[in-house]
Amino acid sequence: MKKLYLFSAALLLATAAGLYGLNQYRAIKKDQQEQVASLLTRCVNQGLLALFRLQANNWRTRPDFYHQQEEALNASVQQLPQKLLQGEPFKKWKYAVKICEQLTTNSNLQHITIFKPLGKFSPGEISGIRHLRKRKFLHKRERMIGVLMESAQAASRYLPDLRKDINTQLQDFGFSDTEKAYILQRINAEVLDFYQPGNFSVKKAEIYLERISALNTLLAKNKDKYSFRGNSLYFHDQKLRSQVLDLNRAILQGEGTFFANYTQIVMQKQIPVQP
Repeated sequence: MKKLYLFSAALLLATAAGLYGLNQYRAIKKDQQEQVASLLTRCVNQGLLALFRLQANNWRTRPDFYHQQEEALNASVQQLPQKLLQGEPFKKWKYAVKICEQLTTNSNLQHITIFKPLGKFSPGEISGIRHLRKRKFLHKRERMIGVLMESAQAASRYLPDLRKDINTQLQDFGFSDTEKAYILQRINAEVLDFYQPGNFSVKKAEIYLERISALNTLLAKNKDKYSFRGNSLYFHDQKLRSQVLDLNRAILQGEGTFFANYTQIVMQKQIPVQP
């Protein structure tokens, strides 16, 4: 009987130790999962903060601002791991750091695609007529219009592309469905749910750029109907003159709207206040 009591006591101790070990393991895993989610949430937030600074920039006075923001975003993201890690680095943490680095790289590439052309875009130069003698400049001008078209498309897809990128990175690094769901829930609840696509209009951007392209084409196809006098054009055809002036006027009037469009790519949601 005594041996039975001793055996039962040992079994209880072993069971208690096993349960304690299991609880410790679960607590550690939960803590690690929270650290991973915190890192990726902060990482996504930094990218969006950079976008808002880029949206607010005046591209006519600070054409290289995208480069400054690229460096600033890289610097802020590099500081996150040492700020947030508690204890020694673990496997999923290392994956999260790599995901954050990749998300940041992709955000910078997206920002460059959208905003770099704005810094290089001078309406007076792109729509101007003084360079029409130069075939090389005509090709450059058409390429710039194409790049700006790509910029507008990228701007319109910003939030959907960001969500897709986050999902892809989590999938590629082998996070389980449960881990992925928890991380996405944190990112959404703490960051993405507070933002929505802004009033950016691809159509408005395309209309403006199509007008510039139409002016270029109109002049290129009717070289025998005008001549240069200094930096001005003298028209031999009044109908062509009227078409050119109308297009040029629309381009000049639409310049402010074109740039203002890029301040509205993403906006904060208006959260109704509960009475």
